[in-house]
Amino acid sequence: MTTTVLRLILMAALALPGVALAARSDWVPADVAKMRVLLTGPSDKAEGAVQGGVEILLEPGWYTYWRNPGEAGVPPIFDFSGSTNVAKVDVLYPAPTRYDDGFSVSLVYHDEALFPLVVTPERLGEPVMLRVSLSFGVCKNVCIPTQASAAVTLPPDAARDALAEARLNSFLRRVPGAAEPEHLAVETVVAEDDALLIDVRMPDSSYSDLFADPPVGWYLGQPSLVSRADGVSRYRLSLAGKPQDAEVRGQVFRFVAVAGGDAVSQEIEIQ
Repeated sequence: MTTTVLRLILMAALALPGVALAARSDWVPADVAKMRVLLTGPSDKAEGAVQGGVEILLEPGWYTYWRNPGEAGVPPIFDFSGSTNVAKVDVLYPAPTRYDDGFSVSLVYHDEALFPLVVTPERLGEPVMLRVSLSFGVCKNVCIPTQASAAVTLPPDAARDALAEARLNSFLRRVPGAAEPEHLAVETVVAEDDALLIDVRMPDSSYSDLFADPPVGWYLGQPSLVSRADGVSRYRLSLAGKPQDAEVRGQVFRFVAVAGGDAVSQEIEIQ
């Protein structure tokens, strides 16, 4: 059977009554960007949950921010309050990249971003209508706060949407997973004077980095690489910018380590 015949059969099947595509909203314009919402069916993250995503395409050269934007920037803020048959939405954040403009270090996504969602319905077997209002920052030579809203409905009998699934999966692979001892993991975090020293076991890679998500109200920079030996990279995170008189001991930091195309996330309490 030829590829052309297979395509015709698929198109005919999708045209039959009662066959619904997994949901993709229309693109909604924002400043130097556009946004849409995807829902693609069952998620493997939680029983009964639906997999989805919020996708942003930016004009060439522009970027937007991770959940912790770094020393400058605006984190994305999601509002799902207008949804129907939605009990909870968990937003997943693919690992960002470091951007140093010579004045500050930001954690960003260049040209595009897709935030995977895990949507838990209130009632199984009924349509899920997800409405997303998103506030986010976009930057190039200037920075602009912007926003967009979109909604989409996923019927319980929706057919697979291979394009949407492939798009989501390409970003799900970039969401940090659990630490991998002996391969990629934060091994020790030590408070020393006015900084944290973080030792990370990392494979040799053309690209590796470490990002820090400090406690709420701690306005810190990002770790800088100090040395590498025997498969362990040492980073230093300055604590300049922590709340006055705040104790470092007992605070919980979240670290994201990336190397060789892999990413892991760890929450570590400072001893």
